[in-house]
Amino acid sequence: MFTRFESAIKLTALFLILGLCFWLRVQHNTILELRAENQTQAQTIAKQSAVISQLKLEAEENQRLTLELSKQETESRNKANEVIKSISTQEKSSDAYNSNAPRSVIDFLRQE
Repeated sequence: MFTRFESAIKLTALFLILGLCFWLRVQHNTILELRAENQTQAQTIAKQSAVISQLKLEAEENQRLTLELSKQETESRNKANEVIKSISTQEKSSDAYNSNAPRSVIDFLRQE
């Protein structure tokens, strides 16, 4: 009877060891899969960081160009206002269809 008990213990221990080996193998495979996924995510993050950096540079360039265009538009508007202010009252009240354009307007239009 004692041998039967020993056999049962040995068999139980064998199944326990085999179960633990199987569980260890599953855990090992899971760790490998997670490492591969982690590596893929790290590569994706690196690519996205590069794209974000590029987009930030483009946004800064767009902002600079917008400010430059705004400045040029303001300067152009100021020049046009100066030309309008330089037209005499007599020229403004004359019949525009039959008269020559004011010299300042002609100079302004040629300048552009």
